[in-house]
Amino acid sequence: MRTTIDVPVHIRQKLAQEASSRNLKGFSKIIIEALEKYFHSKSNDRKGIIKRLKGSMTATEYSKALKDFQEGRARWRT
Repeated sequence: MRTTIDVPVHIRQKLAQEASSRNLKGFSKIIIEALEKYFHSKSNDRKGIIKRLKGSMTATEYSKALKDFQEGRARWRT
């Protein structure tokens, strides 16, 4: 799928340098890698928050929150 994004010139220059060093013709692979890392780290942050809340929730509330999180990740389109 194609989309258009606006990026500052200095970011585009870094993308071009990285693509060149990898012998890539475009930026898609680099951008996909960056977005996957971003979303993975964000999901780990949320999971950590849920784990830290364990002491402030009943066992049932904690289990439900963790189950909801895991189900949401399983449905997430990558």
